[in-house]
Amino acid sequence: MPEVTNDTRADYGRIALEFYSEARAALGHEPDTAEDVELALAACAHGGGLDRCEPVLAEDLRSEGDWATEVCSDLVAHLFHAADGAVVPRLLLNAVSGPETRSEAAVAEAWAVLGKHGPEFARFLAAVRRFLVTVHDIDADELFEDARSIFEDEVEEERYAAAAARRGLRASQPEAVSDASA
Repeated sequence: MPEVTNDTRADYGRIALEFYSEARAALGHEPDTAEDVELALAACAHGGGLDRCEPVLAEDLRSEGDWATEVCSDLVAHLFHAADGAVVPRLLLNAVSGPETRSEAAVAEAWAVLGKHGPEFARFLAAVRRFLVTVHDIDADELFEDARSIFEDEVEEERYAAAAARRGLRASQPEAVSDASA
């Protein structure tokens, strides 16, 4: 499989988001919890297979918690790449994390600061969260934090590689350090 760039990851996130948004709009009404879980499940299966050699099937995501965790973690990191420049990942997480323990006013305030494009991302994240929590009782908030960390690492790695290339340095610094110490 060829090297995956952050632009490619952003495309994967956008494809899953568009799938969810289009399915939600086709529903014709505000989805109830069960419908939203099914929409998220279908979007995760659709988008989750874009960066894998093996297919991602909705029934496997529903029945296998570890597989759902792996696929959704990657997909949420991709979604953060898609949101990059439109909304800050921490604002998205603040909008969707722990709604059970927060007041309606606090949740509404968190959604209010998402900007023009943020609510679309947040609706999808909230649906993925519902799927993970209701189907597998997974700590989705922790999974989302881990995905944010993965996103930040991927951004930093690509930034570093670009800066090293501009300077004519090798991207593998550990090797250069060991060469210098010899």
